[in-house]
Parts: sequence; structure tokens; C-alpha cells
Amino acid sequence: MSALEQIRQRPILIISILGIALLLFILTAVDRPGELFSDNHTVAEVGGKKIDYMDFQRRVEQQSEQMRNQGYTNIDNARIQTMVLQQMVNETLLNQEFEDLGLVVTDNELSKAMLGETPHPMVARMVQQWGFPSAQVLYDYAYNPQKYGLEPAQSQQLQQAWQSLEQDTEKMLLSQKFSNLFSGALPANKLDAKAYYEDNASTSTIAYVRKDYSTLADDDFKPTDADIEAIYNEEKNRFRIDENQFVIDYITVDIAPSKADLDLAAADVNKALADLKLTEGTEAIAGNSKFYVNRVNAPKSKLAPTLSRALDKITADTVVQVSFFDNKYTLAKLLSVTEDTDSVLLDMAVFAEGAAADSVLNRLNTGATPADLGEKLIAQSQDSVWVSLVDPQLALVKDDITGAQTGTYFMSKNNPGVAMKVRSRKAPVAVYEIAEITYDVIPSAATVNQLNSDFRKFLEANNTPEKFAAEAPKAGYNVMEGLVTPSTLSVNNLPESRNAAKWTIDNKKGNVSGIFTDDTESRLMAVAIKEVFKGDFIPSSYSRVRTYLEDKARNRMKGEKLVADFKGKASNVAGFASVMKTSVDTTQVTFGQAMVRNFPPYESALNANVAVAQKGQLVGPVALNNSVVVFEVVNVDNQGRPFDFQNDAMVFNQREGAIALQNSMSGILLGNKKVKNRIQKFYSDRQ
Repeated sequence: MSALEQIRQRPILIISILGIALLLFILTAVDRPGELFSDNHTVAEVGGKKIDYMDFQRRVEQQSEQMRNQGYTNIDNARIQTMVLQQMVNETLLNQEFEDLGLVVTDNELSKAMLGETPHPMVARMVQQWGFPSAQVLYDYAYNPQKYGLEPAQSQQLQQAWQSLEQDTEKMLLSQKFSNLFSGALPANKLDAKAYYEDNASTSTIAYVRKDYSTLADDDFKPTDADIEAIYNEEKNRFRIDENQFVIDYITVDIAPSKADLDLAAADVNKALADLKLTEGTEAIAGNSKFYVNRVNAPKSKLAPTLSRALDKITADTVVQVSFFDNKYTLAKLLSVTEDTDSVLLDMAVFAEGAAADSVLNRLNTGATPADLGEKLIAQSQDSVWVSLVDPQLALVKDDITGAQTGTYFMSKNNPGVAMKVRSRKAPVAVYEIAEITYDVIPSAATVNQLNSDFRKFLEANNTPEKFAAEAPKAGYNVMEGLVTPSTLSVNNLPESRNAAKWTIDNKKGNVSGIFTDDTESRLMAVAIKEVFKGDFIPSSYSRVRTYLEDKARNRMKGEKLVADFKGKASNVAGFASVMKTSVDTTQVTFGQAMVRNFPPYESALNANVAVAQKGQLVGPVALNNSVVVFEVVNVDNQGRPFDFQNDAMVFNQREGAIALQNSMSGILLGNKKVKNRIQKFYSDRQ
């Protein structure tokens, strides 16, 4: 038996090479691809550069496999695909830049990062996570399989893992080179650092009065079309779009049990409780597909909280209802109570291929350590590992560990090739054998049919976006607004809503969909298209944009009026308080902060005016976004922190300099390049 096969068959090994499975590329599609439209396999284009569908799909499956291995069970394919495609778009932008700049990673640089005396930290971390002592050992396993008795398939898996790591390392090194280029070109000089210090270290305390625009009636201020368009043109970039935008209303209907379904389930559960009390074990529900039985054997400390609490209510051979949550009943029946050793502290060592087990055991028990014996005799070792003998995975070696002498290495007959030594044992504990019984209440066919029928009738009667939104509350439906684009694979990140998103981009303003169901048949959904925007900007006529612009223009008019009303009417803050019929308050302002106490967020005009005001100077009235303010700086405090070039330069780079630029690099590189997203075209629609 090969070393790798031995390792795979040793459940007690803490370190497992099986982690390399995270990097395997599996070509099976996540969703069934639809018609590929002739020979076009391009899922997206970025500035004329194509992203191939098969490359994209491999990345999707890789990400999905990683998430499954990390314990994720409800994996939303659409969300993964959206994330992967964005990653590939960003990579394409960077690769274009690398190519234009002539940036490359040499073979020597890559080899040093992978196999040098001090491998790159990312490489070292990944190799350690996979259970290898070094990158060199992993490379040796992959490319010298005969040395370890590996089968060709096992060697190929390791080679794939190594090659994938090489590719990731090369990308990372290229990114670092690129980052070094512009970070070196944008260092924080003394003026930058000093400006940052002065903007953020000094805090001004101000005494102020303010008059909120809400104190003036909206009806008294009527912005003209010219007022609105002026603000639209000032803030036009706020409304820029990179692809078509579909503004929708949508309704979701949960397919949930009806009252009749719940009543029937309650009757089933009550009968099961009565029958289980009169029979041994779980025979009373044997063959009943509505009930699922999970046998748990563990100390109280390792039981799920609900089961642990249930132990206070039950004695041997009795049964109780533990919970009813999310349409799921949980029952518990205590089958037996025994005493067993739970935790044992072990040292473990895996024999190298060809090593004489008896000889190695003898040397370990006469003072040698696994490190002393070296790789020729000990392939891997781990000290001070707590294991639970209650763990079913240890069933084959449990008796040998239980009977083993403390402080002496031994080898289990059911686990040859691994030496173990018991360091210590914890005192025996009570072990509870519990039948955890669950009953999921599912909607009946009659319930599902009724939900479908009612929803279909609603859609037939309300087949315009206006009726759809207006009549939904009357019918008991909740309407939500969403935004869909050609690159959107779901509606508002709803799981399994791809079909609704795809229908949207294939239709036009004013259309109302039929009923969509998700893959789990747990939800009904329908969509109404309210607006469709094509071009570079959302127009000012769109209702939500129009409302924003009107409010902004109206507040500007109010600010101008209040400034005119109060200007020159007093000589100090207290006087303005009397004129403005308000009271004086105080707050603290630091130039670089976004939030100032007692003010709405992002009142930049306040920060700017406070920053240039002298102590004791009366400033105002000043029109802000939501109010007019008059203030006086009463104190300036640098918080006792002296100017520190190194520290202030570092923080400047993080927030405003090279590092901040790096965080925005994807948007900068995109620039005016167009992204053509065809991802929806690769998936069939079901309605």
C-alpha cells in the first residue's frame, strides 16, 4: 500500500493530504449550459479582450469545490458566477496593463518564490494547510511519485495542485510588481504628511446655531426645469451607467405549509410521541418516511444545545418534543446512558514507506523522538493531539487506545503504519445515546396548487407595472424594487432567481412576467419592468432621479432664502440664536471626518469652513445640504500628538495615497473600456 493511500485511510491523522482536492478543476457545469449561439464561446469582453466560457466555468467549479470543502451547503451558483466573472474582468484589466508595461515574472523569480530557502509566505501557508512540511516535499511527492509508491492518478492530482499554486503565485508576483511601480511613484512627501496631520489631528470645538430646511414649507419653493437640469449636469457622473439598466418591481411568495398542513403535522407528531413512549427504541416510527432518525452518542458537553437541554427533561427510554422551529419538529428519545473515556491526549507518528515498524517502535520507546529518526523512518508526526474516543471515526482503534499504557508508543492492529502514544486521559464521563427525530412539515399538493392558482389569477388581472404595484398589497403580496443588468445573474441577490433576471433583460418596459419557481420549489416569483435605461446615463426624467434633483434644488432655494434672511442680523452666535429662533449648541469638528455629531453625514461645507476659521471668528450664515449654520470656533486641540512624518505619511498612503489608489485600481484601469457581458446567454430559461 502506498504512503498516500495509508494516509488517506488513517482517520486519526490530524494532517491530511486530501486538502489538495480544493484545487482540482472539475469541468462539470454548475448549471446546464444553454445553446452557445454558433461558435461563440465568449462569456464577456473587456476592452476587446475575450473571456472564454470554458475558462470561466473551470473557475466557477473550482470556487464551488472550495466552498463545499469549507462546509458550505447552500451554495448559490448565480452569486458564485457573478463573483468569478468580476474577478476575471479585473484580472483581464490587469493583464492588459502588465502586457502594455512589459511586466513579467522570470523563471528564477518564480522558482525562488516557490522553492527558495524562504518561499513566499502565501506558498508556505498553502503548503502547510495541505499537510506538507515544506513546498519541496510537496514538489517531491508530485514529481517523484515512485519514491513514495504513489499511483499515477495520485501523482497527477498533486501535479495539478502544484501547477495551480504556481499560477496563483505568478499572478501575485506580477500584481506586486505593478503595485510597486505606482506606489513608488506616489510616496507621501512631507507636505502630504503635514497636510494630513493638520486635517486630522486638530479638532475644533464650535458653538453653533442651525436652521433646518424642513422648517420651511416645500410648497413655497418650486424648482424650475432649469434648476433641476443644472443640478443634474453638476452631478451627472452620479448617474453614469456602464450597461443597460432594468428597474423592476417583483413579488415573491413563499411556498409554506397552510394551517391545514400544520394541523395534520401536529397530529402526526403527537401520535408518534405517544407510540414512542410505549415501544422500545424507535420501532414505533420505523418505515414512516415523514420522520428522520439520527442516533447521537456523545457526552452532554458535546451534544447540540437543544439536545443538551432535553436531557434535563427525559430519563432512559422516554421521549420529549425538543423544539418546533421553521416548520420543523425535533423530538428526542434517550436510549441509554453509559460511562466512557472521552478525551485522550496522543502523540502520533506515521511510518515512512519501507520502515520496519517493530524496529521504529523500539527506538521510539528507548528515548528517540520522531525528529531524531528523520524522514526515512517517520513520514509525518504530530504531538499533543486531543482525540475523542466517542468519535465514531475512532471506533477501529478505540479499544487499543483504551488499553494502552500511558507513555509508551504502540501500534493498533487496525491502523498499522501509525505509532501512537497516550500522554494522558481525562476522567470517564457519562455518554448519552439519543435518538434525535425530526419531522419537516411540507406544503401539501393542495396548498401548492392553491398558491399557484391565486398568484396566477393576480398576474392575469394586473398585467401592467402600475396595476402590479398598486394591487399587490390588497391581495396580500409584498412588492419589492430591484435592478437588473445583462451581467446580473439574480434579482437583488435572491438565490435561484436567475430565470427572473434573464427574462427581464429579454423583455421591455411595461411587461409583466408569468410565475417563476426556484430549483428547490420553495418560492414563487413574478417581475414587472417599470423602466429601461439604455445609454451612458440614467436620464433626469426618471422618477427617482427626478425626486432627488427636485429635493436638492428645493434645499438650495431654501438655503439661499435663509442666508439672505439672516445675513448681518447679529454679531455673535447668541444673537443669531435669537434671530433664528433656535438655541446654541456645541460640537467637535475634525476636517477629515465624515460624521459630525448633531449634523447629517457628509456636510463637507461645514468641515471646510471650520478648517479655515480662526479661533473666535464668527462664520455664517453658511448654507449646508440640509440646514443653514452660523458658528464660532471656541477651541482648537491637536490632542497633544506631535507631527510624526513616518506615521502620518503611512496613514496618508493608506487613506489618500498609493494604497488608496490601489484599492480603486479596477475602476481606474477600466476607464472608458466597455465590458460586454454575455453570461446570461449561456443558460437556458425555465418558466
